[in-house]
Amino acid sequence: METVTITLNGVEVSGYSGMTVLDLARESGIDIPTLCHDPHLTPLGACRICLVEEERTGALLASCVTLIAPGMVVNTQSPRVLERRRAIIRLMLASHPDSCFVCDKGNRCQLRHIAAEMGIGLVEFQRIPQFAAIEEVNPFIERDLSKCILCAKCIRADQELVVEGAIDYMNRGFASKPATLNDQPLEKSECTFCGTCVSLCPTGALMEKVKTYRGTVTTVVPTVCPFCGCGCGIHLEVRDNKIVRVRPNDRGSSNGPTLCVRGCYGYDFVHSPERLTTPLVRVNGRLEAASWEQALGLVAQELERIKAAHGPDSLAVLGSSKCTNEENYLLQKLARAVLGTNNIDNGSRLYSSASRVGLAKSLGLPGTTNPLSDIEQSQVILVIGANPTASAPVVGYAIKRAVKQKDARLLLVDPQPTKLSAFADIWLRPKLGTDVALINGLIKVIIDEGLWDRGFVAARTQDFETWAGSLHKYSPEYVEEATGVSAEEIRRAARLFAGASRGSIVYGNGIAQQVGGTGAVQALANLALVTGNIGRRGTGLYALLRENNAQGASDMGALPDYLPGYQGVGDMAARRRFEEGWGVRLPDRAGLTALEMIRGAKEGSIRAMYIVGENPVSTFPSPSSVREALASLEFLVVQDLFLTETAELAMVVLPAASFAEKDGTFTNLERRVHRVRKAIEPPGQSWPDWHIIVQLAQRMGCPMPYSSPRQVMDEIGELVPLYRGIDYADLEMGGVHWPPPDGDPSGTRRLYETGFPHGLARFAPVDYMAGELSQDGYPLKLVAGSVLFHFGGGTRSSKSLRLRKMSPQGFVEISVGDAQALGIAHGEMVRVVSPQGEVIARASLTDRLPAGMLFMPISFPESPVGELFGLPPDSQTPALKTCAVRLERNGPHG
Repeated sequence: METVTITLNGVEVSGYSGMTVLDLARESGIDIPTLCHDPHLTPLGACRICLVEEERTGALLASCVTLIAPGMVVNTQSPRVLERRRAIIRLMLASHPDSCFVCDKGNRCQLRHIAAEMGIGLVEFQRIPQFAAIEEVNPFIERDLSKCILCAKCIRADQELVVEGAIDYMNRGFASKPATLNDQPLEKSECTFCGTCVSLCPTGALMEKVKTYRGTVTTVVPTVCPFCGCGCGIHLEVRDNKIVRVRPNDRGSSNGPTLCVRGCYGYDFVHSPERLTTPLVRVNGRLEAASWEQALGLVAQELERIKAAHGPDSLAVLGSSKCTNEENYLLQKLARAVLGTNNIDNGSRLYSSASRVGLAKSLGLPGTTNPLSDIEQSQVILVIGANPTASAPVVGYAIKRAVKQKDARLLLVDPQPTKLSAFADIWLRPKLGTDVALINGLIKVIIDEGLWDRGFVAARTQDFETWAGSLHKYSPEYVEEATGVSAEEIRRAARLFAGASRGSIVYGNGIAQQVGGTGAVQALANLALVTGNIGRRGTGLYALLRENNAQGASDMGALPDYLPGYQGVGDMAARRRFEEGWGVRLPDRAGLTALEMIRGAKEGSIRAMYIVGENPVSTFPSPSSVREALASLEFLVVQDLFLTETAELAMVVLPAASFAEKDGTFTNLERRVHRVRKAIEPPGQSWPDWHIIVQLAQRMGCPMPYSSPRQVMDEIGELVPLYRGIDYADLEMGGVHWPPPDGDPSGTRRLYETGFPHGLARFAPVDYMAGELSQDGYPLKLVAGSVLFHFGGGTRSSKSLRLRKMSPQGFVEISVGDAQALGIAHGEMVRVVSPQGEVIARASLTDRLPAGMLFMPISFPESPVGELFGLPPDSQTPALKTCAVRLERNGPHG
């Protein structure tokens, strides 16, 4: 870059070509006030507060949009500059209400702050008529445009950061204002209520509708969002032991200045009156309050009794993809070193197992290959089996920014429309369950037309010839018959993906939770390998994980067949390291998966279970069967925030602390390990999960030498190769991507840049197994998935007042044509029936679904979509995405 030298306030300073005067001034420690500027937004020069004087010409320039040029002589504090700034502020205040003392923005108002610094109080100008506040019924945001200064931050945030297009300027002159299409309320627009506009608004024009506290807080705690696997950095603003606001933390985070509606407004589950605050013990069939000593004493006594009577493998432990790394590490240590069993699993088994196994088999490591920021460096992006705009909104933002701002081309594979459909260059709509055939068809075209990366394949892969031969039948015509996608569209899509030098693949539960999900993941890995889209910026495979610590729970060994760091329980050398570290012999046989535990409970081989932070009665397939199995246990202990459907069956319920009430780490979907920090005290007598586990181990005669999560992470850094050397000090600047190479404090941002763990990546033949989803008597195809305003099984999001108000009950989406054919009205209660079970939900008519397809969200315990899926007889991972159903009217509307 060319060096440019200017004179700034009498001092020569140097910057680089492309820098603005404002950039260089701030880099030089000179403050220039701004209202419309934000480093994450395109400079606009709307407010003119940042005026500076170019002394050679006498011109007054907006420093945020003026590029530095050699020889410039700039004064940021000349009398003319100060006079104009004061005049601009007075004009703004003339159209601003005199309500600073009662405005909810308070001392956070940037206009008020700048006016005070300039000594401006009462304004002598004639008042300009003000807009009235806009009536909104949404529970998240309120607009008072009488306080709007037309800085356009909200518009730019909407169009540049989250790329939604919900708002823009309306009218001209004094009537100009930011507004939705046709000036409708936000809830009737495209707004997703991500809160980005609210966090960037410099005045009180945009505010949270529900105000826990009106004013400025003094305690701000950086931590990590507890919802999806994106692992967004957030700031918790705290007053009087209560979270009053959440703001994005853009320092070294994957989300920058953005969040989604859940991350911004869903935190209030922490303060729900339904939180457990004391241990509960079942006495005469009723759960009654007890002391920690009583509860833990009973748990230790019963687990020891059952272990002595029936052996250690009669016990099982279910960990949580919502608990911290340290807590999952301690939980698997409790299972193996104290209880003596490998019967340990975690809730991500239901949706991430196929991804973990498939990626590890093909590439060597079980995780997303690249950081999320690389998506915006891609020339083509394949999104398949995922709706990131609902399940992982920050990923959705990145994809939309890449398409709109960086000319990336989107190849979307989804049978139903999503918000990404409008951004797609090619949108393929295959039949449900035919993804493997489609992927193999794309690869077949790429190979046949010579579009594959010969150099990469020759140097860095193995088994190419055998694998390529297995694709002989996947001609475009065969794939068209299997998938319903035309042969020409298949060829176009293959050429699009292979024709780019940097291609990325984003996939989710639509791939991982289908029948044969592991093979589908391997097929995607084959596509990435054959096109050389591994190990470089702007390439890679992105596995969207549902929960905030799904990656970390598995990393920490909350798995029946792996010790921490994916070291097999049968690996003698690995087992010896842990035995020496823990001072105990460890079991060497693989334990039971989560669903095998349920089956064992039903059959009587599992006598007791310890369930931490999971609600299998609500989230597992066939909840009624799970309930029956857990109710048959001799002893069940559940540790959670709420008295969940599972906790209601327990003999002992232990109250746990939420993410905001403890320290630790989470590992997000891009393998970034980052700090979780305690912001408030837990309610009542609830304890952090790690502390409960330590106390239980002590009562079972196996004390664990930890007084803080930091000590646990120190041990993880010693015994787990993927986390070797990571400590809390390393995580202060935004986290570390595992594995951490020597000398790089940020870790390994991109896997496989220099090679694969086993030398070469492996092409794996994956055959499409044709099967008809529909069955006699069940003519419709149901898709289960995520929705924006709830999360996961709904245990937490259903306790968030704002999220619940926006989406109060479960529903089933039906195409208008199907509803008319069945005589079903919008809002009517219907019965959804599958060969495995049935649920009742409210009908929601839509024109976005194709005929014959239904959609149900997974997040409403009162409409448990899992009842439509049976417990698999032999599979370790259930298919929980699609099934055949029929609809029946259940009664009149209401």
